[in-house]
Amino acid sequence: MNRRLAWFGAIVAIVLFPTSITLGVQDSSTLGIQDSPSGTSQPERVTKPLQSETFDTKDIIATSGWIESTHVADWLGPLAPVALSPFFGITCLSGLALWGPDWITDNALLGASGPLKDPTMFYVFLAFTVLTSLPRLTKVSKPFAQAVDRLETYSVIVILLIVKVLSSMESANDVGTQLATVQVGVVQMGIVSFSANTLLAIVMVINVLVINSVKFFFEFLVWLTPIPALDALFEVLNKTLCAGLMAIYAFSPVLATLINLILLVCAAVVLRWISRRVRFYRTIVLEPILAALWQNFGTPKRPELIVFPKGDFGPFPAKSRLKLMHQSMTDGWVLSEAKWWGQGPSHAIATVKSATVRRGWVMHSLEICEADGTKSRFCFSRRFDRHLPTLVEQLKMSLEADSAQKRPVLAELAGEFR
Repeated sequence: MNRRLAWFGAIVAIVLFPTSITLGVQDSSTLGIQDSPSGTSQPERVTKPLQSETFDTKDIIATSGWIESTHVADWLGPLAPVALSPFFGITCLSGLALWGPDWITDNALLGASGPLKDPTMFYVFLAFTVLTSLPRLTKVSKPFAQAVDRLETYSVIVILLIVKVLSSMESANDVGTQLATVQVGVVQMGIVSFSANTLLAIVMVINVLVINSVKFFFEFLVWLTPIPALDALFEVLNKTLCAGLMAIYAFSPVLATLINLILLVCAAVVLRWISRRVRFYRTIVLEPILAALWQNFGTPKRPELIVFPKGDFGPFPAKSRLKLMHQSMTDGWVLSEAKWWGQGPSHAIATVKSATVRRGWVMHSLEICEADGTKSRFCFSRRFDRHLPTLVEQLKMSLEADSAQKRPVLAELAGEFR
């Protein structure tokens, strides 16, 4: 599902991007815009009487599409650096909007009279940048920064959408004053303008989330790597890349949009593979912490277990989030994809020779040996540590005594990356 949304955003952005370039260079005269005697520009078609044989709503739709699509590059260009470092990206955009020269601020995003032109916003997000960047420099404090990473991303998405809405309202008001005498034209303009803004907003949200998810995965891998200085180096490189991409956007929004689309397509290709592993790491790391803070969370409600296969298993790729349940009729197990909604594919293990659970420092492992000698290995979190013997007994498995692995914590997590 995530990958489908990513591809949707990439395809729509790629379709809109060349359209914006083509339409943006058209002269206003080709769209029927002429100067009125009073010196103001008015749409030629709209000034004509509303007669069925002369009025064509397609002209209004074409004009609306042109108005909305000419600034696509202005909105898509800065999304890659914003996704890489949300707070720092907004800080750079606010700084460009406040103190950038006219040739930089003359676009739909930086030139909009909105939150970006507020000095308070610049200093607030600069402070947020420092507060969220310092914990990323060390392995001890980095988990805190990783925990609020999504909150940081969502807050920046909301800021961008607010700027987009304010800019659209401003544009709609300007057009509305010219079309106030044409009721049908206003309605048609409103519908098409809303659709274009909504589509562009969806693409912006998908764009930021997809690239940010890939960045989060590599940041997590850096944290797992037992080299202390690597976290600080990665953070410096990330901020440098963000600043470089933002400088490209200030120089040429079109070039920045092209780079953003390339990064978006590359991220969409690997998103599904990465999403499984991000979900795996989050489950392994966060569930024991939540179980320690909330006792009810660490108490099993029914005899089932969330497991992750170490390799491809049946219809499931490696690191898929699966729900394991015991079948009393066949004395086997059924694995089904654990989804928040709907029913995923399932796979039955009917002929089982043994199923052994081994404890670990960071995660526990499960080895199922079938009657034909095939061995399948899974791992699961330490969420139900207090009730593990009871849960294992309910699932008709065996618990290996004193099986805690003597590997370091980070080494054990990194070993499951393959």
